[in-house]
Amino acid sequence: MVDTEQTTSSDLQRPNDILEAPDGIGVRAWQAFNAMEATKRRHFEYLEILDEKKKNYNIDPTASDKQRLACLLMDHDDQVKRFTEESRALKSADSAAHTALFLYIGLISDPMQNPAMTH
Repeated sequence: MVDTEQTTSSDLQRPNDILEAPDGIGVRAWQAFNAMEATKRRHFEYLEILDEKKKNYNIDPTASDKQRLACLLMDHDDQVKRFTEESRALKSADSAAHTALFLYIGLISDPMQNPAMTH
């Protein structure tokens, strides 16, 4: 049984048994989450670049910029669907593992626990 009492960053424990099981359903959900986060970051970073160009230099996005942004959004949408499917499969197969994974994701994703670094 997986311990689901992980509620604060001081108690943060990585659920290794779920995240590292060879070919485990938890591994697939975790990989899907990370892919979703990567595509989200890529989309937002490019959107921010386009917004800054407009704000600072009054340069509108080109057709190529818009196409790239649309592709990045489609990539992210695909990964959201994949994560949703994998997390549903995990919940169906092992609800305790699902809970543990989502507690871990919640803690590592909490901006109050992980403030953005600035230089």
